[in-house]
Amino acid sequence: MNNKALKYNFVSFLILTILFFIIATLAAHLASPTRYTIDKTAPIYSNTAYRIDSSKALTLEQFLAEPDKLKQRPFKDVEWDLAAQDYWLKLDLENRQAKPVELAIHFDNPMVDYLSVYHVDDKGQLIDTTELGDKVSGLSLFQYSTPHSMLTMQGYEQTSLIIKIDTVGISKTPINIYGEKEFQDLLRSQSGIWGIFIGVLIMAGLYNLVLFLGIRDRVYLIYIGYIISALLLMGSVLGFGFYLWPLSWQIFFNEQVVFSNYAIAFFTVAFCTMFLRYHKDNCRLYKLSISFLALLFSLSLISFFMLEYHSSKIFFAIMVPLYILCICMIYKKLVSGFRWAKFYVMSWVPLIVGAAIQPLELTGFIPYSFAVRHIFLVAILCEIVLMAMALADRVRYQREKALYHATHTQQTELLNQAMLKQAYMAIASEHRLANLCLVKIEQFNALMSILKPSQSSQIIITVAQSLEHQINKNRQFINLESALDNSPKVADLGNGVLAFISTKIQSQAELHQELSNLCKQLPKQYKVAGLDLQLYYRYSITEPVNDDGFDIWLQRGYLGLSQKQHNIDFTTPHIDMDVSLAAELQQAMRSNTLAIYLQPIINLRNGTICGAEALLRWPTAGKYLDIEQLILLAERTGLINELSLWVIDQACLAAAQLNRQGYREHTISVNLSAKNLAIPKLVEKVENTILKHGITADQLKFELTEFALIKNHDEMVSFISELNKLGSKVVLDDFGTGYSSLNYLVNYSFSTIKVDKSFILDLVNNTTNQVVVKTAIDMAHNLDMNITIEGIEDQETEKMLIKMGADQGQGYYYSKAVPINEYLSFIASQFK
Repeated sequence: MNNKALKYNFVSFLILTILFFIIATLAAHLASPTRYTIDKTAPIYSNTAYRIDSSKALTLEQFLAEPDKLKQRPFKDVEWDLAAQDYWLKLDLENRQAKPVELAIHFDNPMVDYLSVYHVDDKGQLIDTTELGDKVSGLSLFQYSTPHSMLTMQGYEQTSLIIKIDTVGISKTPINIYGEKEFQDLLRSQSGIWGIFIGVLIMAGLYNLVLFLGIRDRVYLIYIGYIISALLLMGSVLGFGFYLWPLSWQIFFNEQVVFSNYAIAFFTVAFCTMFLRYHKDNCRLYKLSISFLALLFSLSLISFFMLEYHSSKIFFAIMVPLYILCICMIYKKLVSGFRWAKFYVMSWVPLIVGAAIQPLELTGFIPYSFAVRHIFLVAILCEIVLMAMALADRVRYQREKALYHATHTQQTELLNQAMLKQAYMAIASEHRLANLCLVKIEQFNALMSILKPSQSSQIIITVAQSLEHQINKNRQFINLESALDNSPKVADLGNGVLAFISTKIQSQAELHQELSNLCKQLPKQYKVAGLDLQLYYRYSITEPVNDDGFDIWLQRGYLGLSQKQHNIDFTTPHIDMDVSLAAELQQAMRSNTLAIYLQPIINLRNGTICGAEALLRWPTAGKYLDIEQLILLAERTGLINELSLWVIDQACLAAAQLNRQGYREHTISVNLSAKNLAIPKLVEKVENTILKHGITADQLKFELTEFALIKNHDEMVSFISELNKLGSKVVLDDFGTGYSSLNYLVNYSFSTIKVDKSFILDLVNNTTNQVVVKTAIDMAHNLDMNITIEGIEDQETEKMLIKMGADQGQGYYYSKAVPINEYLSFIASQFK
């Protein structure tokens, strides 16, 4: 981590420390009112008793007349319950000092329906009555939001308060008695917390509405829905809702407080689903969450027609599967590596704690206090803030993800062309020279046609990692991106092309040597689905010329790759194959379940068999596979060289068998493709194979197509020359089907040309073909070459070719290609 990042992290930590200090100080002042009730600040003594009336028929006179039915216990022991019953509480007060005291009796339950306060003297005579509750009309907003009763006690006075609570909802009503000053402190603390809560939620709602209008992401609307639900619920539970909504609205919200609970539960599940992007997965958990949302919505509507103490019990029961569902959704995303869920996970901590403390306080397991009373509000406030941070982190992650996708390829997750261009622009701005280095995996597009996208991408990744490992050792290759954990130097340009930049001042020859050495160190094989793919590479080097710009620079790099290939890009036929078939082909070679069949070549002058062409066959293949498709499969998977060497070995083995039968003048012709030139020391390997089987070099012929000559002109001239020196002959195959055959007859040392069968199949009836074939025969003889005619299928064609002066013939008229044993029997019958 650099110094700049450390500095900013330190500043942010310092700011966070200051904010936490402010919050802690404020909380210490606001959370203290219940510590200063009148029994702790003045000589006011109290005695409490209560009675629960399940009949709801008890009157004040009956209550006063039956003191023996009272339970002489503290109010904290009252068996509050969600049931249809009245609660009668008696509070005896005694002022044991001479001066009068102004008291405020605070009833901390703004959702109570009816709360009657009867002030009686020590003889049981009614002095006055105070009616409170959200169903009592004519009260002030202050009385609705903070139910209380004021009482003045003279010196040494004794008095009693009889409190009747009648409600269908939460009945627990904590009662605290304050002095005038302490009551004002309570109101200030209460208003402070309410103001902070309301202010934060409203600002969060407005801010996220702006974000929604800009981003149009539904999760922001759900977040706002959660905020409004929290305002509705806490406004009813704590009473500040009377200051937010018209009086009639808030009374309705108090009556339907269970609906507010369902609303906040609904938006909790909806936010969890949308924030964690389950709507994109459409998985089982998503379908379950949708069903659960439908259930919550239905139950919220049903709650309008049920008594609160019944619907509340259903709501509390439904909270268990809600928490389980949300925890399962969060856990699944965390396990899958969901990067931006941390703040959202943290937001559940205060919510779970606050939601647990509130029922524990209601049931008496935790003693009532001002802090406990507002703990759920603080928990929701913390949750709202953490959810806002989670949304911000989500936006940041999406922005980083967008930037990542803009600078990395989607399949390989390597740097892409955009980062290469950015590095070029930085170099150009500093007026430095740089060389663009491109490395391409040969025939990668062909590999892509039979590999799965993930498999071909993994090949690029493997090669890129190897290349990255090598060039990281050399500082001349610049970093394309600077990160804390790594500084990659290689970019993926697609289609098997990797790029990097060298800034070292050196000759092109030196850099070419470096890249040549790099390519030699790259993986030569890649195993996938049981197949050992053969990998080959070519490279190009380009330097900027006259500030020609990045695009031209890159274009010349691609041109260098194309020139390096030395070929014309002919379109290859479509082939519907897969890598498993290639793996079977490789295994067939190594287990010798492939075979070569021999098709005889006839000397037309005397009718004897003078040689044979070795043709590849796969007798045990599970389905019919055309030989051209088989060769194409081998080329696309890099097996062509291994296959060609195998065919050469089998051809030499067949020649050795023929020698043992006495046919030492018999030749075997083998087909080679342009790709075979990539085989290192091919002529040397041919010579070793000839020696291995004890045959002579002139018994082996190699047939090359014009297409092979076009792709590799310079290499092919050298190759043919070396074969001639070895003693093997080279045949120009498929003569007449290419573009420049006459030129090749002059430039290459062919012993024989083979006329393509397309000119022969209708030779008897086609005078044009007769002219072409006759011309080719005469031309070959004039150039001191032999000529072989393919595709002879009848006697008339044979007679015509003999008359024209052709040297050899080949075709179904004589025999199709057959296994070596059948061929030996066939040739034996011809020499009887």
